[in-house]
Amino acid sequence: MGSENAFSFLKDAFPINFPSIKIIPTSEAEIKNIIHTMKTKNSSGFDEVTSKILKACSDLISCPLTHICNHSLYTGIFPDRLKISIVKPVFKKGDKYSMTNYRPISLLSTFSKILEKVMYSRINQHMHCNNILVPEQYGFRKGVSTEDAAFKLTDNVLKSIDQKRHVGGIFCDLAKAFDCVNHEILLSKLQFYGIRGTVLKWFKSYLTNRKQKVEIKSPKYTQNFFSNWRTVKHGVPQGSVLGPLLFIIYINDLPPTINFSSEPIIFADDTSVIISSKMFDDFCAISNRVLSHMNKWFNANRLALNLNKTNVMKFTTNNAPPYVLNIGYNGKYIEETVNTKFLGLQIDSHLSWSNHIDKLIPKLSGACYAVRSMFHVSNTETLKLIYFAYFHSVMKYGIIFWGNSSYSQKIFILQKKIVRIMAGVKPRESCKNIFKRLEILTLPCEYIFSLMIFIVKNQEFFPTNSTIHNVNTRNKNQLHRPVASLSCFQKSAYYTGIKIFNNLPPNITTLIDKQGQFKVALKRYLITHSFYSVEEFMLPNNIKCM
Repeated sequence: MGSENAFSFLKDAFPINFPSIKIIPTSEAEIKNIIHTMKTKNSSGFDEVTSKILKACSDLISCPLTHICNHSLYTGIFPDRLKISIVKPVFKKGDKYSMTNYRPISLLSTFSKILEKVMYSRINQHMHCNNILVPEQYGFRKGVSTEDAAFKLTDNVLKSIDQKRHVGGIFCDLAKAFDCVNHEILLSKLQFYGIRGTVLKWFKSYLTNRKQKVEIKSPKYTQNFFSNWRTVKHGVPQGSVLGPLLFIIYINDLPPTINFSSEPIIFADDTSVIISSKMFDDFCAISNRVLSHMNKWFNANRLALNLNKTNVMKFTTNNAPPYVLNIGYNGKYIEETVNTKFLGLQIDSHLSWSNHIDKLIPKLSGACYAVRSMFHVSNTETLKLIYFAYFHSVMKYGIIFWGNSSYSQKIFILQKKIVRIMAGVKPRESCKNIFKRLEILTLPCEYIFSLMIFIVKNQEFFPTNSTIHNVNTRNKNQLHRPVASLSCFQKSAYYTGIKIFNNLPPNITTLIDKQGQFKVALKRYLITHSFYSVEEFMLPNNIKCM
């Protein structure tokens, strides 16, 4: 009954017939390429064959592997010996005696991953050519990232606020989503999307009769401890190549089910929905209807929505009057919050980014301590490696959203501190020339750089003046800046990005269609000037040339 309900949702979401996939045999060249592009690791599955060993003997084994892979594709049989996995629990944090504080790492045979990659490329091509995967899914897809998903969320929220609409988000928590995938439902969805015949038989073979056991390494004993073998009856295989793709196929028909008066944003199993309306009562009604539809879809697809960890947030300006949200399902209301975590970003109801920046400070302070500790035993190049690994990489994540916030000065102060430590100068000494000498972008310059790269990659979101009107003006090739009434929208990645791009030197903006050259020219320009603020960059007396 559950599978029938799930299939009815699927047919409503896609009232079309998808063509059947065609089997394309693999070649020795493809197998060699798969082996060479694998990460060199010393970890292995039950057969104890590592990717490092495979790379060393790829010329000798690529021919028989090609034969085995093609035999598997044409018979629709995935070898049972490649369905065995060893699960090793890795401690995260907290109480070491609590099982919930351990992350299970599943180790599969390296040969299994080769065969999976062969099938992955064919399934992925079929999905891409037939436009099957919905654009609301940002997880495990080439060319999209958490940055794209966060931009979609923040841009929708800020535009709604600027239009004086009530806007909020439902942030769902799914309990063990990857482990709860129902195989019968998954296979019916694959068949619906055109994975039929021998290929469907192959996936049925791939999912069934999988075995796993847990290995625990004891610090007190020399030998390891193993559980008994167990058959995996649910979920996509952990640690596999195909697992993530199969999951996003499984959840692919959720967005069309709830996209009425709402904007779903999904990253793998992280499901968020943005809802906006002119009237507050309508906003609440739509939110309740969306939550109800999601719950029905999750129940039909045997996934569990954890209402205790699911929360709702209403986004407002600082001076907006308070509203009480009553959003729930079957008489149980979900928690209203003013701060939530979204794909590694701490988002608050005002999009001020103060909470996110406060979370960054301890991590970046730790990086300052590490550089200070290594200063007397390391050269400049080693200190730069530590800086980029432990400070800059953390600072850079999501900077296009919070880098223009007034709270970002706290991070910039820490960045100047670590740069002074690297250069061995006094705490109050100017470090503008140090940034230039070490070729490190200041926080405002990194914000500008990351934002411009985002615009270059997503030019479809940023139309030029010439596409808006046909008037032949001097600024026709500049990006079109929309009218904005609120300062929160004027500080957004979208609005500020347009202002900054239009203020770049012409010899850089002309390289917009040459991404590599654009990045090199822009980075050289920003390092040369080492701006201390976006306002300094925007000053008219700056020389916009190399």
